[in-house]
Amino acid sequence: MPVTSKDKIEILPVDEKQEGYWRIKISGDKLAALLQMRPGIILHRCLKDLPPAKVLQLEVLEQESHYPPFTLEDLVRELKSQGIQYGIDWQTCARLVEEPAEGTWTIARGQPAFPGKDATVQLLFTTQDRVPVTIKEEDQQVNFRERFQFTSVEPGTVLARKKPVTGGRPGRAVTGEIILPPEPREIELVAGQGAILSDNGLEVVATRSGRPMARKTKDRVTIEVVPALIHDGNVNLSSGNINFSGDVIVTGQVEEGMAIEAGGNVYVGDTVSRGIIRAGGSIEVAGNIFVSVLAAGGITAFQQRLSPLLARIAEELEQLITAIKQLLRHPSFKKDDLKGGIGPLVLLLLEKKFQGLSPAIELLQKEVQNLQTISLGEPEGLINDLERLTRSPLAVKNLDYLETMLQKVAGWQEGISAPLQGRADVTVNYVVNSTIMASGNIRVLGDGCYHSRLQAGKSVTINGVFRGGEIQAQGDVYIRELGSRSGIETRVITRSGARVKAGHVFENTSVQIGPRVYSFGREEQGVTLYLDREGELIRSYMN
Repeated sequence: MPVTSKDKIEILPVDEKQEGYWRIKISGDKLAALLQMRPGIILHRCLKDLPPAKVLQLEVLEQESHYPPFTLEDLVRELKSQGIQYGIDWQTCARLVEEPAEGTWTIARGQPAFPGKDATVQLLFTTQDRVPVTIKEEDQQVNFRERFQFTSVEPGTVLARKKPVTGGRPGRAVTGEIILPPEPREIELVAGQGAILSDNGLEVVATRSGRPMARKTKDRVTIEVVPALIHDGNVNLSSGNINFSGDVIVTGQVEEGMAIEAGGNVYVGDTVSRGIIRAGGSIEVAGNIFVSVLAAGGITAFQQRLSPLLARIAEELEQLITAIKQLLRHPSFKKDDLKGGIGPLVLLLLEKKFQGLSPAIELLQKEVQNLQTISLGEPEGLINDLERLTRSPLAVKNLDYLETMLQKVAGWQEGISAPLQGRADVTVNYVVNSTIMASGNIRVLGDGCYHSRLQAGKSVTINGVFRGGEIQAQGDVYIRELGSRSGIETRVITRSGARVKAGHVFENTSVQIGPRVYSFGREEQGVTLYLDREGELIRSYMN
């Protein structure tokens, strides 16, 4: 039907409204309140003005505008309902109401806590047991016995100084709660024998002449001064065995069946025959050594080989306990099957998943048995408990038994990894049918070693020969002559990354570096063995 000027037609466009979204979230550390917002949208529509036409095609114009999904009053109520009361940025809140925009906005900030500083202890002396003596160029001869000077102090010397903890500053959450800073770690400064603690507890002062020593644990530093015991003559039945907490100097021999046990260094001016010397520090013997045992580094010298074993056993035990807990929590697991204890589970896991635990425990037992004359510091009954676990796993009743065992193993291993400060070396001239152990280096400066066993936490240097026996080292090994023409079995074992150098090597001698072993089938001169980057054993020769 045609439309005339007399007709009145009214067209009303419809606006469209899309609701917005908003919420307030408190951060995990309660130091920020975040406003997440998507503004509401209004789509305004109107007709476009068009000129008169016989056929009029209407066109609609659209315009979009944003509006806040909340009012300032809504925001205040939500802040109050969540307990947000500190550090509110009202300026940002008002702006977001006036100019809404999609995004996440920080509308309140707390005050973070400021951590304090841990207590520290500064040692005012060197922890090395001895320092080299300066040798003048005009000196034609060097006295081997006087190449080093033992560290010593006089009464009144300040040995250590403690810096106390510094307290932190509390912070405040956006909810108004006080945030306490982490507690600084305290260290106790303790004066041992031969020392005294100052009135304010911040300094340790020597009260006698001697060698200063420091023992460190996780939360304690003990400082002491040990004097040297000088024994002028032989160690024999007349003198008795020597057991002393400090350094020991013997001008004569250590005769058959006698022993020296010292907390510090030991120096013997003559022969050691069928004797035992144990020292917390270094050992130096000017004479020959026959059928004897020397151990430098205290209990550490014996325990070094045990540390990786204990770490491995502790890891396996921890994983075993975790696996048992997971099985016990599993919904398909029937607890009625374990009325007599968790032994069946332990047996199953040892056979199927933790097959390396039993061999590790057996190896630990073997090592401890080999050193049965030495107190290794193991927790009482631990070796028997570990043996019982592998021999009779069905006898395990509950997790408490395994967790106690794990604590003992971990505690023993931790004790091994915190030895006395300072290096513990062994320096000798000539060794026959003996065992030499050191947590540091072993140096044989004379003719060499025959049918002996050497174990070093660091390097081994032999200026002469090494014939028959075994060398175990964690560092490099240097030997002038290795093995013998008669083909007596001789072995050298060291870790990956170390080198073995020998001036002359005889057949039937083997060298193991890390997992790689090389056996000499003939005599060789000037050879160096090491592992390359791919882990292959390389032999190089000196020109």
